[in-house]
Amino acid sequence: MQGEKHLKVTYLSEENFKGFGQIISIPDESSRVPTLESSFFKFYGGLGLMDCDDVVEIGVCTFKKRELETEELEQHAKTPEFLFAIDGDFIMPVAPITYKNDEAFPDLDRALALRVRQGEVVIFDDGIWHWAPFPIKDISSVLVGFKNGTAENDLVIKELDSKIIMNIGE
Repeated sequence: MQGEKHLKVTYLSEENFKGFGQIISIPDESSRVPTLESSFFKFYGGLGLMDCDDVVEIGVCTFKKRELETEELEQHAKTPEFLFAIDGDFIMPVAPITYKNDEAFPDLDRALALRVRQGEVVIFDDGIWHWAPFPIKDISSVLVGFKNGTAENDLVIKELDSKIIMNIGE
């Protein structure tokens, strides 16, 4: 390992997530008209779209609080993935793709450490490098969705040359 890459944790926004995928949050009535509504519900459809050529698998993953550092990132080369912060905020390192000799690597020079608020969803585009969520509280659950079989058939984990250390408020 060749050192450390320090990333300042920033809250997720449309601006800083551009190029990684989509963000979904509970709509504000002043900014979006419901697709359907009645006296007892409002439905906001089409907030995010995932293009999968197969059945989408939905699961829940529970994470324990740990040091905000990692020496590896994962990628789903052919599959988008969504993560919904069910019961607490989480932090997640993300990096775009770069290629060396036709092999995909995370571009750590453009990596970010993003804080996803409870109730928000991120949808990663195919190939975006990321790591398992780091919850803010002791234990937190995340709803996960991707093409059925992704965990078994489209998961690449890369050991990094530099350790990523994420810093809150620095």
